[in-house]
Amino acid sequence: FMLLSMRLLATEQDSRTILLKDSLIHYLKNAESMISRSNIVDGSKPYIVEDRPMISRSSGDRVKILHLIQPGKEETGCLTCFYAPPSSPAILSHLLPCIDYPEYILREVHSSQYIYVRENSIEVNQPTIQPARSNSVVGDVLCCGHSASDLVVLDQVSVIYYDDLIMDEIRNDTRVCNPCQTFCCGGRGEEVRLESTFCGGLCYRGRRGTRGGCCSCCSCLPICIPVGCPDCCCPCAARKTLYVENADAAVDIIVKARDNAKIRLNVMDR
Repeated sequence: FMLLSMRLLATEQDSRTILLKDSLIHYLKNAESMISRSNIVDGSKPYIVEDRPMISRSSGDRVKILHLIQPGKEETGCLTCFYAPPSSPAILSHLLPCIDYPEYILREVHSSQYIYVRENSIEVNQPTIQPARSNSVVGDVLCCGHSASDLVVLDQVSVIYYDDLIMDEIRNDTRVCNPCQTFCCGGRGEEVRLESTFCGGLCYRGRRGTRGGCCSCCSCLPICIPVGCPDCCCPCAARKTLYVENADAAVDIIVKARDNAKIRLNVMDR
């Protein structure tokens, strides 16, 4: 009798399991069909934004990349003699000019750089280096949660659409005698400057939003920045520097992509 009861109980549990599986499969199928019906973006059709045409795309589910510009390679100059050992304290690279960062982190930084010329914008990643997270209590206490020796890449990705103010002027801004200066003092390649100037090129227009922020009470006021003001003192100036391998070729590619996009989307300068 006990054996028969156990068999009946097992059969009942199997029936409940099968019923639960059938219900779950039916629910997942219904959810999938609902998601497919509610998906607004159709990859086979252009994605059009009437209020700001420059955001539009030729395909609904992707952004077309027209060109890939080769980024410049950072060099430290003739004072650097060797790379720091991988397990050495990261502070050595800051205190001694003859020691560069460990070779592994420099390869990671160089591999992370890219400049995509897209159909409606440019996408740039100019990564830097930051300490890795700590895996020990000592590192948490002494280094505020960071590792004293391990380094990781900090990505700095920016997307600039062709109707942005900063795309008004695109020019080759490579310094004079760049190969010689790079050999002596280091460098990051040739320079392409994106900027928006006025007053005969003597001042930069400011770039500061009018919504939110710690200075929202006065952020709607116009800002004028002299051209000679360095980036560290005036981060709100309408300018950006791209470091590339060939500045003349990069300028030609970006200018043509910007002009073609404005003509194709019928975007007028404002």
